[in-house]
Amino acid sequence: MRPLLARRRSRGAPPGAAALLFLFVFLLSSAPALARGTPPKPGTESGVCETCCPNPPCSVDPAPKACTILFGPDAGCSGQMIWDGGSYGDCQVVATSKRSCSCAPNTGTQACLGNGVFGICQNSGTASLEVCNACDDNKDGTVDNITPVDCVVGGKLGLCSQGRTACSAGAQVCQQTVFPTTETCDDRDSDCDGVSDTVEFGTLSCGTGACANSVPACLNGGWQTCQPRPASAEVCDGVDNDCDGSTDEALGTLSCGQGRCATSVSACIGGVPQTCVPLPAEAERCDGQDNDCDLEVDEGSVCRFDNTSCGCVPRTPQQACAFTACGPAPDGCGGTVDCGLCRTP
Repeated sequence: MRPLLARRRSRGAPPGAAALLFLFVFLLSSAPALARGTPPKPGTESGVCETCCPNPPCSVDPAPKACTILFGPDAGCSGQMIWDGGSYGDCQVVATSKRSCSCAPNTGTQACLGNGVFGICQNSGTASLEVCNACDDNKDGTVDNITPVDCVVGGKLGLCSQGRTACSAGAQVCQQTVFPTTETCDDRDSDCDGVSDTVEFGTLSCGTGACANSVPACLNGGWQTCQPRPASAEVCDGVDNDCDGSTDEALGTLSCGQGRCATSVSACIGGVPQTCVPLPAEAERCDGQDNDCDLEVDEGSVCRFDNTSCGCVPRTPQQACAFTACGPAPDGCGGTVDCGLCRTP
């Protein structure tokens, strides 16, 4: 084509028109190569970019657009829309994606890792004291790492009520730190049943009668021993005072009266001291006894000892003393028999 142009110019075409025609023909001959994306040779007039797009003039893809994911597992996360040969694609998670999260009383953010996976929620403001709120308040990379303190576990008894504070699901709780063990005498409710050692281990018993004693087996965290109470002399009170297993024993009898009025009673009956009361006196009669209790037998004229009377045979001591516990006893014939000394009540 260049020789043709030369010939036309030699026939008298104006010099300026020939130059313009030459440039037009050159551009037309270069168009197929440009359409295929072939970079022009260095030094050519069309080398305006190093890599040209299929449709000149040369250009680059538009920059990604910031966006917010509205639906799906990553909803609320920031993202980017990427140019895809003619339009922007869907909003998607990128390395810098994040979303807002609760960090009360402050605001917080967390990284979006894709497919509903998120990083920890971190205080987006100035680092502050860590509290239980499912957020990294002090920005040390750990959520809810508060300093635990002692606390009381609700609904637990004895030692099992001891606990330490911790965070659970963004809320402060009291976690039990002591659990039931076998009960021992240590003044602590080790088995956590709410029963004190004094009650749980019962009592120890020792001694008998007035010496009987009972003490707690465990008191103030120490095992106890049982010591009987001291004994005392036996008295009439219904109690085994001398602690020998018998009550009101060996207190003897009381005697009183004379003649037919003589009698004796136990000094103690049913824990009650007794009083001796003589039997009632009767009119004297001829029977060899002191019926009127005046220490005289058949006195007066109740018995006649003459030719018409029967002879009188005196009673033996056993017979006479059978009705009299002590002192003189009538012998039935006007005399007396000594039945021994009487005890003074």
